[in-house]
Amino acid sequence: ARNMKQAVAYLEPFIEASKEKGSSNGKMVIATVKGDVHDIGKNIVGVVLQCNNYEIIDLGVMVPADKILRTAREVNADLIGLSGLITPSLDEMVNVAKEMERQGFTIPLLIGGATTLKGHTAVKIEQNYSGPTVYVQNASRTVGVVSALLSDTQRDDFVARTRKEYETVRIQHGRKKPRTPPVSLQAARDNDLAFDWSSYTPPVAHRLGVQDVTASIETLRNYIDWTPFFMTWSLAGKYPRILEDEVVGEEAKRLFKDANDMLDRLSAEKALNPRGVVGLFPANRVSDDVEIYRDETRTHVLAVSHHLRQQTEKVGFANYCLADFVAPKLSGKA
Repeated sequence: ARNMKQAVAYLEPFIEASKEKGSSNGKMVIATVKGDVHDIGKNIVGVVLQCNNYEIIDLGVMVPADKILRTAREVNADLIGLSGLITPSLDEMVNVAKEMERQGFTIPLLIGGATTLKGHTAVKIEQNYSGPTVYVQNASRTVGVVSALLSDTQRDDFVARTRKEYETVRIQHGRKKPRTPPVSLQAARDNDLAFDWSSYTPPVAHRLGVQDVTASIETLRNYIDWTPFFMTWSLAGKYPRILEDEVVGEEAKRLFKDANDMLDRLSAEKALNPRGVVGLFPANRVSDDVEIYRDETRTHVLAVSHHLRQQTEKVGFANYCLADFVAPKLSGKA
């Protein structure tokens, strides 16, 4: 995030200088919605659009709906863009859409961010706002979407196709099987995992307590989940398919190579020595909880880990809880 902000600060003078040479292609207010402090993706969108001669009013993070809409009116914005990374941001985006409808807005509303989805936009957001509402999968697609929405020749067709696509998404969503009915907590506990602990002999740890662990970069890199790595850089898609994506594939390949080159360098130069701490303690299940003990005498409880049990109706299956997989205290098993 710090590097991104430094890059934006470096580019801003050049962007501003180019804007003085001619009129902009359109004006857009962008903001990370109230309750969310993440702005890397939003910043990238802002830079990309400014480089394509759009005027961007960036309100920053944690921005309430009233400020977004008030600013849009004050500057006579052509579009509004909402960003969010955390799940609660999705509800706030719905709130902004409702406010836009209540206040009589008609300009396009763009939705983006790591937690946003076309399905959520179609089912939860678009139906609350009569103006064009468009989900933008990643920063690289923003220019094309904005250009189409502000084009006299493309806008109507683009909006019609988007609304038809979202209507299809809603129909498919409505056809999904309803969730199974809930059951009471006691009924769920009565249907816990049936396991014969008397025939089970648990493994014995070589050493209990807190201990340091080390691992090489070469070992750890095999466990990297690259999909969220690409999402952090606003490149949406699952690894390894993203490397062949027709839109972001080339950029994803460059980013993937840069990351692996860095790992190679850190490993070769031994510039990083990964270390961790792990604690191994005796434990037993008590109902849906797991008691963690200081030592094998199990007389002193260090902590209690609470777990949730599935509370939907299960036919032929148990209502699982993570605690089910730990030996019960009454079993006498360590």
